[in-house]
Amino acid sequence: MRRRSLFSPLGLLFSIALPFVSAAAQIPTPASVLGRNPGDDFYLADYDDAIKYFHALAASSDRIKMFKVGKTTRGEEFEIAVISSPENLARLDEYKSIARKLADSRSLTDGQARELARTSKVIVHIDGGLHSDEVAGGQHSIQLAYKLVSSQGDPQIDAILNNVILVLWPTINPDGQNMVVSWYRRNLGTPFEVAPMPWLYQEYVGHDNNRDGYMLNMLESQVVTRTEIEYSPVIFYCQHQTAPFPARIWIPPFADPISSNISPYMRSWLNVVGTQMSAALQEQHLPGAISQAQFDNWYPGFLDFTHVFRNEISFFTETALYRYATPRFYTVNDFPKPSQDLKALTMYTDPWQGGWWHLSDAVKYMVAGSMSVLDTASKYREQLLYNRWQAAHDNIEHFRHTAPYAYVLPNPQADTPEAALLAQKLLDNGLEVHRASRSFHANGIDYPVGSWVVLMDQPFSGLVKELFEPQHYPQAILDGSAKPVTLPYDVTGWTLPMQMGVRVDAVTDPVGEDQRSALELVSKIDPLSVSVEGAGPAYVLSHKPNASFMAVNEILAAGGSVAFSRDEVHTAEGPETGAFIITGVGHDKLLSIAQKYGVSTVSASHSPQTESKTIPIRKASVGLYRPWQPSIDEGWSRWILEKYGFAPEGLYNAGIKAGNLRARYDTIILPDMSKNQLTDGFKPGLVPSEYAGGIDTDGVAALREFVRAGGTLVAFNRTSSSLIDLFGLPVTNILAGLKNDDFFCSGALLRIELKDASRPALYGLPTDPVVMFERGPAFALKPGFTGAILATYSAGINPLESGVLLHAEKIEGQAAAVEVAYGKGRIFLFGFKPQWRAQSHGAYKFFMNALYRYDEPPFAELHLAKPSDSDKKNTAASAGQDDDDDFAE
Repeated sequence: MRRRSLFSPLGLLFSIALPFVSAAAQIPTPASVLGRNPGDDFYLADYDDAIKYFHALAASSDRIKMFKVGKTTRGEEFEIAVISSPENLARLDEYKSIARKLADSRSLTDGQARELARTSKVIVHIDGGLHSDEVAGGQHSIQLAYKLVSSQGDPQIDAILNNVILVLWPTINPDGQNMVVSWYRRNLGTPFEVAPMPWLYQEYVGHDNNRDGYMLNMLESQVVTRTEIEYSPVIFYCQHQTAPFPARIWIPPFADPISSNISPYMRSWLNVVGTQMSAALQEQHLPGAISQAQFDNWYPGFLDFTHVFRNEISFFTETALYRYATPRFYTVNDFPKPSQDLKALTMYTDPWQGGWWHLSDAVKYMVAGSMSVLDTASKYREQLLYNRWQAAHDNIEHFRHTAPYAYVLPNPQADTPEAALLAQKLLDNGLEVHRASRSFHANGIDYPVGSWVVLMDQPFSGLVKELFEPQHYPQAILDGSAKPVTLPYDVTGWTLPMQMGVRVDAVTDPVGEDQRSALELVSKIDPLSVSVEGAGPAYVLSHKPNASFMAVNEILAAGGSVAFSRDEVHTAEGPETGAFIITGVGHDKLLSIAQKYGVSTVSASHSPQTESKTIPIRKASVGLYRPWQPSIDEGWSRWILEKYGFAPEGLYNAGIKAGNLRARYDTIILPDMSKNQLTDGFKPGLVPSEYAGGIDTDGVAALREFVRAGGTLVAFNRTSSSLIDLFGLPVTNILAGLKNDDFFCSGALLRIELKDASRPALYGLPTDPVVMFERGPAFALKPGFTGAILATYSAGINPLESGVLLHAEKIEGQAAAVEVAYGKGRIFLFGFKPQWRAQSHGAYKFFMNALYRYDEPPFAELHLAKPSDSDKKNTAASAGQDDDDDFAE
């Protein structure tokens, strides 16, 4: 009876279905590979876990392929998963090629574009985020991959796999995911389970890994952008946390303003994607979606948004987060007062009521958001692809008839290596750059052979205009008192030529065929042609190129001698005071270094290496304060100093408080941070004891003694203001205590004036450089000040060059940077960020000049009244310092 039953109709049906059941059963679940389910309370999968699982999926299914696309800063392999139907994956290279053709538009007619849109597939980028303490994104990637690969007979997923090619990044910060998960696992079940991690979750930049979208300083940014250009997705979607509380997820549309340099197709689709997602979340009974709110996308440097200028629908969402994988219960009483009524709003249609919030909830929302994006891409595949072609085509036509028709980067100029670097940045962003093979005539100027020209009738030139033109916040966002209705989310001005100190000329007349015939398209910027003229023994190197600092540091390391010229001398760039005078290095060695950094030298017409005409220098031993409460500004500073060969040593709280700093360092740099972060750090009990606290009073005393003994202290931005009080300096921050109604500048480019360009601290700088002001101080001097005003904001002239500055009159005529004599040493107070996000290259010399040891010339008399003894006692007492005359030594 039992044997016969095997051949019953039911048995036959089971035997037919068995292969399909087995196929689905062969797809491993996340828990079967990892031992836990991503999204579980108190569990986080790290990047290594994710890659392990993705490889298990790829070994069991023909719907997924894995690709290595580069290396992280710490040497981790960057891997991505491409998920689609087996048929689509078999033709992946073909579909990538079609995607690039549609994105470029120039090789296709309208009819050809429509046909490719009808028959091709749409490529979509989705990732698990890049801010690694926003932990749900990386868990969501695993669950999303499993959902798509394991599904059998789901009409929505079948349609997605047929119409869409998903490029799924487990995360775009592998190093950070491993770091954060390791930290959480270490502290799980202890009083520090939800403690913040005491170091940056991406080497050097931490949260600013999403501020490197066009500059591409970091390896991770380069890998993401290079891969994005290769695959040319129509949609680029990045997962973030956290939503504006108590909302559960923030989704597009964005708050205003938005750049007019973005294609209107992309601006419209951003809204469509968001409204589609809102409906999908509602359909799945996932309340708490909010739009607009606090997030605008005015700044183009977000790594998850720069691609919009390459005509991709680029955006992020922000899902609610408590801490790591630890759950939390919320009541309405935890909500901000305005949200406690639970009333629906136009952009918050289904308010969240409170309750438990688990990591699994965040993962569920993220997977729902990703599925909505994939569903939208599947349903509107043909329109999306055709609109991609239209965006490029329309942009080219626009700039064939509208200025600027081109931009020219003259070669040579004051800092030619920086101009070459800027041209290379454009190439790295998928833009086209030409080189003048003969004289290029435009704007009534004959630009030299070798100048770089960026023609604007190319597909993605909106990004060029976005980066090259000054930013003007839309007037429609300003009310009658010239205050934005909603203050900007990030910086408001970033004009790259201003930041980098590079001359860029806009071409205002059409570029004719004869002019174009003088241009050749380049795939990379070739090394600059340099020379070492003459036989020495002394050579002169211009102080104007930033690359000269790298050359000087290598020369010093090779045993050469370097000095600043006190008098004007002839350099390869022309006459100059403060040029580098080099001796002790042979012609061939010097030529090798010059070629490496793209700088030229000439023999001194006569040996100027005399005490009266030069200032001998040596590279300082540099300590860079590195707080346990991580500082992004410290990370950027460290990256720049390492790149330029200054070899900074990380200086932690214990190292400062141990004292005897002058025996170890010539110069100490204090990056931008709040006073509490500097002196107090993490509160005891918040993190393990070894990471608690700041430099406290012992550290402040050690820093004072360091400067008194002849050390140099360099302070950036807000830290400058903190030192005024901590050291009792005879300086005032005139912006202290002002509210946004009285003065506001969240990040804008301001022009300043050098006060005494003959001071070595200012050598190589133009007389009126542009700097990034970001919520910093401005200075006025008190009686008793000894030192120098290095730079000021012009009196009676608004210093704004790009961005938003409200109530400029507050800083007009005030000091932007000062050098304060203190004991035998000096303190540099910069009321701006001279190294902002490794973009403000034109201001680097402000702090790099302070990284050499030399005998300073005496300070000029400022004709300030000396303070009385009682004034000095009061100042000293208020700062908690000894009553000695540190400012007169």
